Amino acid sequence: MSSSNTTVNMIASLSSASNFLNCYFPIFIFIFGIIGNLLNVFVLNQPTLRLNISALFFNFSSIAGLLAIFSGLIAQMLSGYAADLSATIGWICKVRSIVLYCSRTIVLWLIVLASVDRWLTS
Repeated sequence: MSSSNTTVNMIASLSSASNFLNCYFPIFIFIFGIIGNLLNVFVLNQPTLRLNISALFFNFSSIAGLLAIFSGLIAQMLSGYAADLSATIGWICKVRSIVLYCSRTIVLWLIVLASVDRWLTS
């Protein structure tokens, strides 16, 4: 009987830790992700870098990263507070999923294209 109580207590403590992480950890990722991507966009929009195709790839990658952060982390933060709209409204869930996965894929492929461009020009 005591092993089942121990298991129940462990499950409850892990659930509590998971809820805590879902509430507070995405806030730090959101803040630093937004700051980092915005700084990338500002730096890569300098007149000297606008002519470089690799900088253009990285710039669009940062913009797609911003879109991925907004579409993915806001829902994650709201779900930590039990206020997730995508859990109750079906079309929001579908649109958010499409935007999230497309933007994450675009980020990766643009970095690959920038790497291929650098390799071909060297």
